[in-house]
Amino acid sequence: MKNRPTLALLAILAIILFSACSKTRDGLGLDAIINNARIGKWDVRHLTYVGNSSTPLLDENLTPGSAYAEFKSNGKVQYYDAEGVHNPALDVNYTFVDTKTLIYDGVEYKIQENLAGTFKKMTLQRNTDTGRDVYIFERD
Repeated sequence: MKNRPTLALLAILAIILFSACSKTRDGLGLDAIINNARIGKWDVRHLTYVGNSSTPLLDENLTPGSAYAEFKSNGKVQYYDAEGVHNPALDVNYTFVDTKTLIYDGVEYKIQENLAGTFKKMTLQRNTDTGRDVYIFERD
């Protein structure tokens, strides 16, 4: 009978300890993926596919020549021309929801690659009523 108060105290301590632990959003470390995306300059292509076609109807290079894009900590992808001049009119908002989902310009896209560790390519894809919408981010 003397063990009941001790067991109750241990149970309360266990509940407090387990509820005090911070939780990550996923096991792969979303923060590491976000930080990796913010490193370096990205080449960006936008492709539009109709139906099940493997050939895009539209293939637009958003960073022609030496132009590039950067993921910034303010939640924007900022676009720069070949001379490195930022064009705020081209900025796009982004939010990583988890390691497989990114909100880009207010639209939810699925990330096709496994972004564990360092990555040099990130493909965003969403299905539309008429086919697929794809953004490909690549860096050297």
